[in-house]
Amino acid sequence: MRLAANTLKELRLGWRSYYFLLVVGVAIAYFLLVTFLIPEDLTVSPDVVVLNEMEEGSQVMENLFGGDMESDKLLLAKDRDDLEKTMNRRFNSVGIVLKGSIREPGFELVFQGHESQDIRELLRLSILQRTGTLRSEEGYNIEYLEDRKPVDEAIPFNKSFLPVLLMSEAVMLGMFLVFAMIFGEKSEETIKAYSITPGRIWEYLGAKVIVLAILGVLFTLILTPMVVGIGPRYGELLLIVVVGSTLSTSIALIFASFYNNLSQSLVPMLGLSLVFGLPMISFFIPGFSPWYLRILPTYTILFALKGAVFPGSIQVGISSLWLIALEGAIAFTIAVLVYGQRVRKN
Repeated sequence: MRLAANTLKELRLGWRSYYFLLVVGVAIAYFLLVTFLIPEDLTVSPDVVVLNEMEEGSQVMENLFGGDMESDKLLLAKDRDDLEKTMNRRFNSVGIVLKGSIREPGFELVFQGHESQDIRELLRLSILQRTGTLRSEEGYNIEYLEDRKPVDEAIPFNKSFLPVLLMSEAVMLGMFLVFAMIFGEKSEETIKAYSITPGRIWEYLGAKVIVLAILGVLFTLILTPMVVGIGPRYGELLLIVVVGSTLSTSIALIFASFYNNLSQSLVPMLGLSLVFGLPMISFFIPGFSPWYLRILPTYTILFALKGAVFPGSIQVGISSLWLIALEGAIAFTIAVLVYGQRVRKN
C-alpha cells in the first residue's frame, strides 16, 4: 500500500513538474524529425578494396561485383601494401584478395578487426555463392516459423532511427529525470524526513522507478504508432522499455546518491549517458560490434527494441532480457542499500 501511495504522490509531482507534457512534446518533436528531416534512403555500405592475384581474373571480378564495377565503393589495389594502406585510410572497409585460377578460384578476406563473426561469415558465404564455389550435394527446404519481411522490403532509413530514439528517451529518460528529482528532494531534506516515517527506502525509490517507467511507456505508445503504425509487437516492445527503464533509473539512483546538486553530477551524468549510448555505433555500422560494446546492457536493449519494432528482422531475442532484468534488480538493490546507509550516516 505504501508503494502505491508513494507512486501516486510521484505521479502528481511529475504532473505538476510538467514531466508528462515534456514527454508528449519530445515524442511529437521526434516524429516531425523522423518524418520531415531525416531522409528515407541513406545507404551506409563499406568500401571494398580488391587485390586481383588471379590468372584471368576479370571474369571472376565480373561475377563477383557485376554492375558495381564502376561504383566508387569498389577500390582496386596494386599490391598487398597498397591494399593495407587503403584500408587503413578507410575505417569502414573490407579487403578481398582473389587467388587461384578461373577454374579453381580462391580468395582471402582482410578485415579491420572490429567486425562481428556474423558479418564475416555472411561476407564469406556471399563471395562463395557469387563465385560459384558454394555447392551442396543435398536438397533442402527452408521453413520460416514466423512471417518475415521480403528481402526487397528494406527498412526506410528515417524509420530505422526509431529504436535509437526509444532507447535514448523511453529507456534512458529516467537517467536524467531521476537526478533532477533526487537533488530537488535532497535540498528539501525529503529523504531524511521520510526515514523517520514507517515507510521503507525501497518503497520510496521503487515509486520513482515505476513513475519513470510509466513515462517511458507513454513516450513509446505516442511515438511508435505515429512512425510505424500497428506493425510492431507492442507487448514485447513495452516489456523491453520497462526492463530497460528500470535498469537505467536504478543505476542513475546509485550515481545520484554521491552528489549534492546537479552541477556536481553533470560530468558523471554525461559520461554515463555517453557510455550507455555507445551501442548506437554498432546499430548504424553493423560490421562494428567489438566485445566491449556487446557487454553493455544497452547493446542488448537496443537490438531487442529493433526486433520488436521491426518484426521479422533477426535481432536479439526476448529471452536475452532476463539478464538485463537481473542486472536491474541488482542495481536497484544496491541503490536501496546505498541510500539506507547514507540516511543512517546523516
